[in-house]
Amino acid sequence: MSSIISACSVCGDQSSGKHYGVSCCDGCSCFFKRSVRRGSSYACIALVGNCVVDKARRNWCPSCRFQRCLAVGMNAAAVQEERGPRNQQVTLYRGTRRHPPQPQPTASGGTPHSQALHFQILAQILVTCLRQAKANEQFALLDRCQQDAILQVVWSEVFVLRASHWSLDISSMVEGCGDDQLKRLIFEAQQLRADVLELNFLETLILCRKELAINTEYAMILGSHSNAALVSLARYTLQQSNYLRFGQLLLGLRQLCLRRFDCALSCMFRTVVFDLLKTL
Repeated sequence: MSSIISACSVCGDQSSGKHYGVSCCDGCSCFFKRSVRRGSSYACIALVGNCVVDKARRNWCPSCRFQRCLAVGMNAAAVQEERGPRNQQVTLYRGTRRHPPQPQPTASGGTPHSQALHFQILAQILVTCLRQAKANEQFALLDRCQQDAILQVVWSEVFVLRASHWSLDISSMVEGCGDDQLKRLIFEAQQLRADVLELNFLETLILCRKELAINTEYAMILGSHSNAALVSLARYTLQQSNYLRFGQLLLGLRQLCLRRFDCALSCMFRTVVFDLLKTL
């Protein structure tokens, strides 16, 4: 007898059975359980509350994914609580449904729908950049608490550095957001024309700043990683017989650091980065 495979009511992926009253996949079930137990309060990455939630894009926006879980009937009260009164958690999410994030005005003349779409795509690029950062060889050696403390400060530098050297042309996405300051930041970072190894060294220098250490032990570790990246970058540029390259890259990195919040998109992303880090 062949069994009928049902789809996840949240994202459309293959369902693994009924969880919290709804047929859904393990991924959405675990996401819902984790969100309820932690009492997470998400904000929509596009600030409009209608992000696409499907198999390919379910990790884009935790807020819209959680609202989708509630909309299809997943029961927060059915989650086995690790601690704390159950009613407190349920009340929290009912409150977030009554008061969804409000969209903010944009400077571009594009339609709100098109701007939201471009914003969602850039948000997915941000998620990818954060994942790449967590996979950085030196950064991956740190505990999660130290990683998150650093990424909450330098995420925009990592985003601009990686987005400016994206494998695909994303200029139309940047243009569609109507953020002239972001366009300028991306353009200036593109002028570095860094190759793969240079990007990795620069990313390590962004991620391993000892002033962002949560204690003295981590300050020594981060300082060591940063010095090693500097030495490796200097040796690499000398091997290319480009004696000015090392200084050019460091100057470009400094400009990126000084202007990390110099765009409207950074202000909007800043409110959801903490939520995104919890899903990675």
